[in-house]
Amino acid sequence: MDPENHIAEFWRKNKCEYAGDVVSLEVIRLSKKYINGEVLDAGAGSGSLISKIPNALGIDLAPKDSKIIKGDITKMPFEDKRFGTVFATEVLEHLSDDILEASLKEIKRVLRPGGFFILTVPYNEDIEKNKIECPKCGEKFHKWGHLQSFDENKMKHILEDKGFKIVGIKALPLSGMAKHRFLKHFKWLIQKATGRFYPTNLFVISKNES
Repeated sequence: MDPENHIAEFWRKNKCEYAGDVVSLEVIRLSKKYINGEVLDAGAGSGSLISKIPNALGIDLAPKDSKIIKGDITKMPFEDKRFGTVFATEVLEHLSDDILEASLKEIKRVLRPGGFFILTVPYNEDIEKNKIECPKCGEKFHKWGHLQSFDENKMKHILEDKGFKIVGIKALPLSGMAKHRFLKHFKWLIQKATGRFYPTNLFVISKNES
């Protein structure tokens, strides 16, 4: 089985909640004023984000919603400059260097000039720390399939190299904010006591400059 089909088969069988689903409401809240025109969610998971945005559709290797097209984000079946906003929530960390490069070029192609690319990734993750070992073959692999780790500088370099302008970039505790919606207003008071509100995600809004 080739790598693309292997990944698709894994996510078809996945019964766990997608990381992007957990933070979708917070992502929409934080990016509301940048959502316009037709919206695409690249790597849409179960469709949680697009279900909350009018005029939105998704693309994923293993679609789990009728509004999600089956497809690869490195070669999407959309015309140039179609979308006003493109999301990728908890997706880019799963991509190898070559696939990340191709995916960002493709996202830029389908995004209209002046449109916004909004994304989240795990923040400054220690990839090695989250690897586990197969008890049968001894192979080590990341327990969630992450291949990339990002901080502010790396993300700025990658996006600016592809012609995106950074509008905003923040390290945020998105999972904690989503799961504890009332407590988040007091996050700085309880951060040390609970550990729930340390930055876990990098939230980025960028603009297509061409």
